[in-house]
Amino acid sequence: MHLRTGTKSFGIWWICFGAIAIFVLKTFTFETSVASRLITGDTDNLMRLAEVRDWLAGQSWFDTHQYRVLPPDGISMHWSRYIDAGIAGIYIVSSWFVDPASAELLAVALWPAFLACLMVLILGHGTYRLFGRAAAAGALLAFLSLGRLVGEFIPTRIDHHNFQMLCATAVFYLSVIPGRSRLLGALAGAITALNLAIGLEMLPALATIWGLMALRYAFARPSSGDWLLGYGLSLAVAAPLLMAGQTPMSAWATNYCDVLAPPVLALAAIGIVATLVPVLAQRVLKGPLSRIAAMIALGGLGLWLAAPLLLPCSGGPYSAVEPEIRRHIEERILEARSFVILLHDDARLLFGVLLPPVVVSLFALGATRKLWGRLEAPQRTALVQAFIVILVGIGFAMLQIRAANLIVPALPLVTGFLIYAFTVIPRYHRLRAPAALVLILAMPATVQILIFSVMAKSPTITVDSIPAEIAAVRGVPKSFAVCRSPLAMDEVDSLPKSLIFTNMGLGPAIVAYTQHSVTSAPYHRSPDAYWNGSIAFESQDNLRKGLTKSGADFLVICAGSSIDWTLTFLQPGNLPDWLIDVTDTRTLVRVFQVDKDALARAGNTP
Repeated sequence: MHLRTGTKSFGIWWICFGAIAIFVLKTFTFETSVASRLITGDTDNLMRLAEVRDWLAGQSWFDTHQYRVLPPDGISMHWSRYIDAGIAGIYIVSSWFVDPASAELLAVALWPAFLACLMVLILGHGTYRLFGRAAAAGALLAFLSLGRLVGEFIPTRIDHHNFQMLCATAVFYLSVIPGRSRLLGALAGAITALNLAIGLEMLPALATIWGLMALRYAFARPSSGDWLLGYGLSLAVAAPLLMAGQTPMSAWATNYCDVLAPPVLALAAIGIVATLVPVLAQRVLKGPLSRIAAMIALGGLGLWLAAPLLLPCSGGPYSAVEPEIRRHIEERILEARSFVILLHDDARLLFGVLLPPVVVSLFALGATRKLWGRLEAPQRTALVQAFIVILVGIGFAMLQIRAANLIVPALPLVTGFLIYAFTVIPRYHRLRAPAALVLILAMPATVQILIFSVMAKSPTITVDSIPAEIAAVRGVPKSFAVCRSPLAMDEVDSLPKSLIFTNMGLGPAIVAYTQHSVTSAPYHRSPDAYWNGSIAFESQDNLRKGLTKSGADFLVICAGSSIDWTLTFLQPGNLPDWLIDVTDTRTLVRVFQVDKDALARAGNTP
């Protein structure tokens, strides 16, 4: 087969437009439920919305503190204003035609839809250039049908994961499609810098793609040197500029481990030098061994020189997090759990996330082996890179299940290739019918459906910090979902403006929907905010300490909360003298006023 130039057929445009139409229709099915999905959904979406509101209300572009969590200092958020700008742009334009509340709902619905349309164009055209229309349709089918992929692009998903997936996917295809190599590399370098400015979650996938391109150059693959040259120079210019564009000058030298900051810039500089020097010295370094040796030597030297900057970040984004908080995150926060923990606690979710890419990759490996001699060099390169990226993603997902997002750039291509392999079988061949059945069973969405159908649901979980949308997926009957509702927030908002102590699930909702400030939010940069929303609810003594340190005015929990110790501790007649039940006629939340004098006396009691 010959690679598509992109100019001989308009069929791919119709395929992409069809996929976009399907997604738009799916988006409109959520139109009447955007408000309810937002309030009951992921807390990150609510905090992002609060961040956009604060910026539009006059908070500095360079100041991303959330001052209504643990006021007056607030908590430092590690999120990028670049995402805020995109959402705010849609809101501002929408506000020209509808009221502010409707404009806000339009913004949280249209921003992920816009990103999804870009994803469709990248997947469709990128896969088409490599394997043709059938494969492009297959790649888009994988995107539109697998919940793990398309679920990040549904209305209200305004955090940042979808944008990072989009950028990483663009870099993946820019590194394998044929074309003007320096231009493709420069585009990939700029998009990599933007991806890192938004967040670091996709860094392993980006580093893998970069490393594979360096290996291609070492073995003298055509145009790989030009691609690396464009990539390195573009990244060297764009990364510092993007960091400066969202970081106040006073913090340029702060060695954050969770954002684009000096440690990440140092890693980028090491990679640029290690890969570009062999390119520039190609007349001297003529063989693969000499080029690889030069890359390893330069990379090792760079890491040694930058060790004082990099070693404090060896633990990743959680490097500065206290051991107790870190252990709690790894054990209790769903997306941060490891393979071992999930295998025990939620095998259904674990296999639902990891088995689809494993199954489709195994079948695609078989098809690759069978068709290897018929594939052109760019097609082989793309497949090898896809298998390696998927393998890297699965490896990191063993440590934290959220790392399964690393698989996203490669999974649609592998799925599309499997459909391409099926089209190679002659129409009347005896293997065509069995192959069609295998193809259907190997589709990621099919595998996920079978897993969720066959495996039993997880045991009921009763931790109030689990987001309601996750609880719904896992079949957890929770009063928490009722607490995250307009009526419940009205009950909270009826209190005099105050500082409210509550769990992590309710904290961001109270910030987004009421006048109050809160003491808790699930973000690792503030150990106190995380401790208040989780560990403080593990015992009466912890709660007393949290209330004392925070200076909270009220304690708010869901009515019928199922946290074990509340069954006795917060029942009428058993309240400590430093809590006064003022729930009154409220039915969805329970409210306790904090008697600060009694709390101080309790703290002084041995």
